Amino acid sequence: MGLAVLVLQGFSSCRKELNYKPEVFATAANVYADEPGAIAGVTGIYQQLQNLKKSDYQLIGVIGTDEARCTYQAQGYGAYWAGVVGMDVYDITFNSQNADVGGFWTVCYQGINNANAAILNIPKIKNFADPTVQTRLVGEARFLRAVYYFYLVQLYGDVPMPLENTALGNGLPRVPQAQVYTQIEADLKYAAANCWTKSKLSGNDVGRASVEAAKALLGKVYLTVHDYQDAKTTFEDLMSNYNITLLPNYANLFDGQHENNAESLFEIQYSTDNTNDTQGLQNLYGSYAGPPIPFETFNTHTPGYGGTVVMATSYYSDTVFMKPYSWEYQYDARYVPSIHHDRYDGNGNTMSWWVDPGLPTIAKYDISSSDIDVYHSGKNLYYLRSADVFLMYAETLNELGQTQAALVPLNKIRERAFGNNTLDFTTSDAPDQATFRDLIMDERSRELGAEGWRWFDLKRTGTLVQRVKRYDDPQRDFEKKNGTTTDPHPAQNVAANNNLYPIPLTELQNNPALGLKAQNPGY
Repeated sequence: MGLAVLVLQGFSSCRKELNYKPEVFATAANVYADEPGAIAGVTGIYQQLQNLKKSDYQLIGVIGTDEARCTYQAQGYGAYWAGVVGMDVYDITFNSQNADVGGFWTVCYQGINNANAAILNIPKIKNFADPTVQTRLVGEARFLRAVYYFYLVQLYGDVPMPLENTALGNGLPRVPQAQVYTQIEADLKYAAANCWTKSKLSGNDVGRASVEAAKALLGKVYLTVHDYQDAKTTFEDLMSNYNITLLPNYANLFDGQHENNAESLFEIQYSTDNTNDTQGLQNLYGSYAGPPIPFETFNTHTPGYGGTVVMATSYYSDTVFMKPYSWEYQYDARYVPSIHHDRYDGNGNTMSWWVDPGLPTIAKYDISSSDIDVYHSGKNLYYLRSADVFLMYAETLNELGQTQAALVPLNKIRERAFGNNTLDFTTSDAPDQATFRDLIMDERSRELGAEGWRWFDLKRTGTLVQRVKRYDDPQRDFEKKNGTTTDPHPAQNVAANNNLYPIPLTELQNNPALGLKAQNPGY
């Protein structure tokens, strides 16, 4: 875990204000010599988050859940992609040498190391023109460090925890999860006190971490560790004092024309100005079985076209929306922006071709007209948005035994989806706490499906194994649907030990404080 830090070029007049592009490598002392260096250095910390979400690393949190699964043919794309499928079905390739398991770990620690350098060195800089910018930059670095540690502790459990003043010479042992969460909370409290509000972030600062983002993530952390009272206090402060809101039209969230919008609390920024700053998620989520638009000939510029690595489960595409074309589906504004249920050929005919292509895919990562192609999109990706806060608040109230009160924030989400309150949930829909838990998980899927939180939601609620077995077993489901006992789909192998990912083998071998015996159970 080296401390190399990127020096970034200054902000340019490109389409996206927050530009992550690296220029040269330099030591931390050289980067953090003055105010422009501090601004550039902190901006570089965002790049690791950009890297986590631009390609198949983004699938961590999405696949291996009840919402999305890998397609049959993805396992035939080569050993690398067989490992991606392994994360979905938890098979023998989901191990300490899995490329995504190890790569995700490495990128998170790169972000942490760069954040540590900023946190250590920025306070030493003299003569900041505006002292609040100096503390804001430290707040941003601590927010981002919290983001990376939050991923690590949820995925891997006890993890090494280098901080800005940690000596790295003899390796670092794994730190208990509770201690990691305590540090995450401390970082987010600092960020909430020292970052700027969204309304103050303008021009070149749009896209930076804000007070609202820090508070939303802090509330999510409290919810994750089941500290419901602190979660309630945090969410109520955010909703009462920071005017968080929903966009009136759900589809606008994903059209590429409303980025950094009123509902967005923190987005990962991408741009087509440089192909290094693009993301290629449509190629993973799209299907080459045909475009989602009747009479449209498909190519690399067609929304929905792609390599068919990931598709929606029937739970996400049909069950939680009460099946497409039902009376409720016709009024739920979230379905069409979320799911491509039907595929079409150039003559406008629906297609169902070769096992998985032709089945429902996920629409949220479709390219827009301003993107280059399915491999290079400049569309930003959401990390936190207000809808998540309202749903987390509803979950929190229910866990505190306030189930009737929890209906209010839950129905706020439904009223945006249906345009009125005629489909609000009532106490008859959620007569008790346990029923409400299922209700909120379905609503989180309708609202936040495939946005990267589902695996963490299932783990938090203790339902990962149960729901994956029920909704993501492609071999069983295909055999049942087709009345056969032969099927090319992989079988689902999820078990209790999969509530943690394996520690990468390279870390066990190269960290003197660990060794092979430090591996998580079951790997």
